[in-house]
Amino acid sequence: MSHSILVLDDDVHVRESLAISLEDEEFDVYEVGSSEEALNFLEKQQVDLVVVDLRLPGMNGTDFINEARKKWSGLKFIIYTGSPEFSIPVDLAEVSSVSNSIFLKPLPTCEVMVSEIRRMLG
Repeated sequence: MSHSILVLDDDVHVRESLAISLEDEEFDVYEVGSSEEALNFLEKQQVDLVVVDLRLPGMNGTDFINEARKKWSGLKFIIYTGSPEFSIPVDLAEVSSVSNSIFLKPLPTCEVMVSEIRRMLG
């Protein structure tokens, strides 16, 4: 059974290259450019995991994760950010649905993220 992943990033190039890498790994991949778009998307389409950029126009990635967790308790999240100084807020660090591994852009290779996704989706 293939898992589905939503890539949330406002940078279209980052989003597309990540989506292609994940599709190569046999995941069903969807892409959105904002938290608001992601929340609307999730109302209509169920996914297993969201790769979340933190700095987004409008609602930021952390707020998106908190909002989405309230509505979809089974959803998993991986944080993918261009901010090397970012660390997971304490309230999210204790949540099992949020990966404790933070992936920094640009990823030299997707393998590390793919193995974390596989681990989280069990």
